[in-house]
Amino acid sequence: MSDAPESDSVTGDDPESTVFERLFEHTPDAVLVIDSEANRILRCNERACELLGYDRERLLSLGPPDIHPHDYEVFEAFVERVRDRGSGFTAELSCHTRGGEVVPVDVTATTARFGGADRILAIVRDASARTERERELRRRSAAMAAADDGIAVLDADGVVVHANAAYASLFGYDDPDAIAGASWGELYATPDRFELDCRPTVLDSGEWRGELTISRTDGDDLPVRASVTGLEGGEFVCVARDVSEERRRERRLTGVTEASRELLAAADRDDVSRIAIRTVVDALGHELACVRLYDPDANELVRTATSDAAAALVREAVAYDLKSSNAGAAYRSGETVQNETRVDDAYTDDPCRAEVHVPLGEFGVLSVFDREAPLTEEDIRLIELFAGVVRSALTRAERDERLRSRQEELERRQEELAAADRFNTLVTEVIRSVLRTTSGAAVRQSVCDELADSSLYDAAWIATVGTGGDADAVTIDSSAVATDPFSETDAESFLTSPFARQLVRQANELDAAVVQRRRFESENDTDTDAEADPIAAAVPVACGRQRFGVLAVAGTEESGFAETTQSGLELLGETLGFAIIADQRRNTLIESDAVELEFSFASPLGDLSAAFDCRCDHLGSVADGDDTHAYETRITHGDFDEIRAFLDEYPEIRECRLVECRGETCTVEITVAGAPPGLLAEAGFGLVSLHASDGDTRLIAEVPNDEDVTRVLDALSEYWDDVELVAKRQTPTRGADLPVPTDGAAGLTDRQRSVLETAYEKGYYDWPRDHTAEEIAESLDIASATLHQHLRAAEHALVSSFVDDE
Repeated sequence: MSDAPESDSVTGDDPESTVFERLFEHTPDAVLVIDSEANRILRCNERACELLGYDRERLLSLGPPDIHPHDYEVFEAFVERVRDRGSGFTAELSCHTRGGEVVPVDVTATTARFGGADRILAIVRDASARTERERELRRRSAAMAAADDGIAVLDADGVVVHANAAYASLFGYDDPDAIAGASWGELYATPDRFELDCRPTVLDSGEWRGELTISRTDGDDLPVRASVTGLEGGEFVCVARDVSEERRRERRLTGVTEASRELLAAADRDDVSRIAIRTVVDALGHELACVRLYDPDANELVRTATSDAAAALVREAVAYDLKSSNAGAAYRSGETVQNETRVDDAYTDDPCRAEVHVPLGEFGVLSVFDREAPLTEEDIRLIELFAGVVRSALTRAERDERLRSRQEELERRQEELAAADRFNTLVTEVIRSVLRTTSGAAVRQSVCDELADSSLYDAAWIATVGTGGDADAVTIDSSAVATDPFSETDAESFLTSPFARQLVRQANELDAAVVQRRRFESENDTDTDAEADPIAAAVPVACGRQRFGVLAVAGTEESGFAETTQSGLELLGETLGFAIIADQRRNTLIESDAVELEFSFASPLGDLSAAFDCRCDHLGSVADGDDTHAYETRITHGDFDEIRAFLDEYPEIRECRLVECRGETCTVEITVAGAPPGLLAEAGFGLVSLHASDGDTRLIAEVPNDEDVTRVLDALSEYWDDVELVAKRQTPTRGADLPVPTDGAAGLTDRQRSVLETAYEKGYYDWPRDHTAEEIAESLDIASATLHQHLRAAEHALVSSFVDDE
């Protein structure tokens, strides 16, 4: 082969070769001359070096397999087509650069004579930018097709060029191609909106937003919220969203708001129910609804208000009760109950497809039904929201009704409060009279006189009821009767009337306050004046477990027998009982000798004394709870751990705590279930000592000389096991030679004084009481029973000092 170039060579010294050389080197695309037979690159320009990342020498040492290693077969097929046709183009190739990158390229090739042989002249153009644009267009097209919002591309005149399925469905079409080529005026109810508003705004600010109305193929108008933005080339993108449901929701909320004002002005519960049903139908759009309100007398939900459609449904289906059982379930649980029947359910004749029952608090249930379709979550939430408004309206209506009904009650209460003030003054005077009186008989008569002379009562008497075979006998101990308000002509007839005797017996039997309103009748059943209709009350006269009869009062003024005064009468009964006990103890301790009774009984401390050969002495006790008491006991045994381990075996021992240990003697606090020795004081007896030694527990009590020993034994046996009387001895009165303190508080301990002063300051002795015993005990951080124990002891010391001082 000659070294001189052929006439058709791409190189040479002729002008054409010179032009080719310039074009070859300076073209903006990469140019390669390839020997396809040898798979070598014969020549390349500078742009080819830049594209592939090699210098010229290195690139000329490579071949096509090095440039297209991943798709060399595609390259060979392309070269074959170029040979056959003389030229060709492909966009299926990509080149591997020296840096390992893969660059997509467009290749245009032709055959050419080079060096006296046919070669492939390939022009290679970097297609990265085009590929990326195509990829981005595909992504946008996919996103546009998948978008929930309607998206369309419009040309400069507002004609649809391309649209997704969501945009087409807004207008009632299933295929997006159905609206391709449609103009703005053909699609929207305002044909000139695009020219007059949308396009000028986009050209001025880049975007237009607003609401439009679509004229659908089915003839309905659909509100949409749309935005229009500009594209390069004068096109526009329109994004539209259906807001019909949003507008429907706004209308429903507006209806609920307007109904709320009407509901809160409703007169009563029935009116609230009627307004609620009207709102469910008109504003919420549910034709089937009813309100059931709870009737406490019948203990059932009663249908109070029903929509016209629901009432017609009940008439059509006689046995249909608008799902009262589900409504009951919602009322009982306080939670919404909903149910849905499948369309294909062949085993139901339910006339309603869906139902929801929303509780209205303690008032009832709101039920809503739909015959055609299930209720949506939004429907249920809106019904629940409205049910809350109805519940508030029912609460307000009930409150207003109660306020109206209580107006007269408040006026009556004001009269009762005035009477209570008078009663408080009366109780204070009676108690003062009791404290000034020197004997039990005088105390009884003083109480009757003070009560009968008051403005609240016209009669007062103290009576006792017989026992055993004489249980119906009623004996009058003291009395004061003004007979003018009663039908009886004298006091004795009044006190022996059937009603008076029955009142006393009933209070004695119930051991509680009794209030009765009835005309008194004489023994010969003479009718009384119809206007004379007295009221009577009776309370036990008691101190602890001791009962001394019944205190009764009668009168014609109702305020003297109100609830606020009944507990005051009970306090008078307790005060009178306490005064009687004080009189008995005074007579026993001052005027005569007393009797000491010594009892033995079984106890854990007795067992302890035998086990450790020790002695246990009771030092005192306090209430530690409703049924437990803490005993402070001195034990002549120095090992507290042994004491506690021994007592822990007894179930009645709740706790054992060390107070002090000196040498071989421990002082411990033992919490025991059951009553303390202090119960003797409540029974009118005095505790002298309580100790355990040699396995035996001994209790010594001081009682009046004429006291029935059996009664003392019964009182102790109620709380302890194996109680036996082991000794009875006459003893001089312990308090006979003691000076009577001139200061009524001299006999009080510091704790008793503190508790008494606190109770007085907090109005415990006022009437009505400012604070209860429980509240005072809580303020002192002690148990209620402990408070009562301190108060009784303090009151006993005070009363005793006054009584003894006389």
